[in-house]
Amino acid sequence: MQISELLDRAERLFLEKNYSDALKLYALALEKESSNTEAYIGAILCDLGFDFKDDAQVIYYYYQTIKSSAKNPKESIEMLVDTLTSSTQDIFNLIDADVALDDGIDYDDFLDIIEDKENFREAFEDAIFSTKVIISKKSQFIDFIKRLAENGYYGVALDYLESHASYYKNDQDILTLYSLLPKGQM
Repeated sequence: MQISELLDRAERLFLEKNYSDALKLYALALEKESSNTEAYIGAILCDLGFDFKDDAQVIYYYYQTIKSSAKNPKESIEMLVDTLTSSTQDIFNLIDADVALDDGIDYDDFLDIIEDKENFREAFEDAIFSTKVIISKKSQFIDFIKRLAENGYYGVALDYLESHASYYKNDQDILTLYSLLPKGQM
């Protein structure tokens, strides 16, 4: 079996929270290619999943978003897992701290920029092209989507909603935000 096929099967099992079988496939992939980062991260997250089922899934999605842009995504994931297993911190706070290390600005700081500029569009465009806006709370996410919609960034709002759907699943507050996006204008 090819390594890509092993990784695909392992990922599917991981996403189904079948950590035991996924770990076996990641281990086989590592036997074939010991330096494979995807297999290594998958194995770490499967191990984490035995005790922290939902947190393992959150870190997986976080890894998917940073793996091509972060300086050292493997190190980031290792640090998150180590900190999570040795502390009582919430996974979202840990991820926010990790993102902040990658030159992002906190949402509250972003709101200060909007206030200083007195113009959401200008503040948004400046922030989006120069840094990452770190949204650490559901209330901030809702506020951000509402501001995007109010300022005509319907496509961007939809992209954010779709890319964060796995975090909020069937949350009614989040699903309501789709009503702010007029059909045909995205």
